[in-house]
Amino acid sequence: MQVVNYNFFKKNFKIKFSLYSPFRGLGGCFFLFLILLTFPVKANITNLKQDLIAPGLIHHSFIKHLTRGKVIINILEIDTSAGYSIRPALAKNGSIWGRETLQRITQRENAIAAINANYFSNSGMPIGALAIDKEWITGPVLNRATFSIDANGKVYFARPQVSGKIYKNSKYSISQSVNTINQPDSLNSKGITFYNHWWDDKISCGEGRACLLVDGKGIIRKKISTSDSINIFYPTRSDYVLSAKSDGFFEELFEADKIFIKWHSDPDWSQMIHAIGGGPYLLKDGQIILNESLEGFSNKSGVLGVAPRTALGITRPNRIILLTADGRQENSVGMSLNEVAQLLKEIGVKDAINLDGGGSTTMVIDGNVINHPSDKGVQRKVSTALIILKSVLP
Repeated sequence: MQVVNYNFFKKNFKIKFSLYSPFRGLGGCFFLFLILLTFPVKANITNLKQDLIAPGLIHHSFIKHLTRGKVIINILEIDTSAGYSIRPALAKNGSIWGRETLQRITQRENAIAAINANYFSNSGMPIGALAIDKEWITGPVLNRATFSIDANGKVYFARPQVSGKIYKNSKYSISQSVNTINQPDSLNSKGITFYNHWWDDKISCGEGRACLLVDGKGIIRKKISTSDSINIFYPTRSDYVLSAKSDGFFEELFEADKIFIKWHSDPDWSQMIHAIGGGPYLLKDGQIILNESLEGFSNKSGVLGVAPRTALGITRPNRIILLTADGRQENSVGMSLNEVAQLLKEIGVKDAINLDGGGSTTMVIDGNVINHPSDKGVQRKVSTALIILKSVLP
């Protein structure tokens, strides 16, 4: 049995313990708690509060003091070995075109907690990697950082590449590969994009776009060149579309050919169950590895500078942390990517990535919005969420 001297902590760290102290029924999940208690001065942290949501699930909140002002931080610490799973959720079931408040997504999925996840377009399309239940819904783009989790709850971070080798008539592979899944041509100007039913929208082929319409048996039913007039295709659960900006990608393929695609990921994430993309990569093995340009972020992206932030990391195996930093407010000035990375390093996070921030930054626990969104406190509708469920497997 673990015994904790409450008077020692009160005397030495002057922390006011709430009624739901994380030491009550904690079940060993107090790694981040002890770090925050031990280094509050060094890390310029005040107003530390911690509440046990349930055994293995702790909400930490505090103020981080920067030279520019203070930032309100919320962290949810999750012990996945305590029977919690973490998985992505779409705003619209069965389609990547949709936006909804994080609170509403959490309610519909019956989740204990959640944060916002992917970047997304104005129409709700997730930008970057998204995989649910072993299926890539949208593929990685621009070498951006991605989080994944396997059936045993083991977490991985990487800048993954997913590609599909096209085999013709079951004999040989063609020289060109598929390198993007359900993402716009603007994010894949140098390769082939795969569109299936998740796209749930039309594909305009011809007039600068080459396409193949492939049926459920792998037969090429239609080939459209960049010089053809516009043809409209709709991917279904059986028929898919391959698209490219140059006819050269399909010069080895013709109508009536039979093809199949063999998918590969680097690193090998064949055991992956779920994945969420964001970026940039913040920490690896406890060291800051921030490189915005390597992941295609520029000043025009709106991600650089100071803003509200959402981040995801691990302190050690089976210990996941979700972070929000409020910003663009009088009482919370927001953070740069480097400041987020530095804070995560200070509190013992080993590996971490940035997720969509700005007005999207939101954390929900037990159905309540915990942070203060920057759009005057109003939740921005988002395309995806990373949700926490009480279950055995992800």
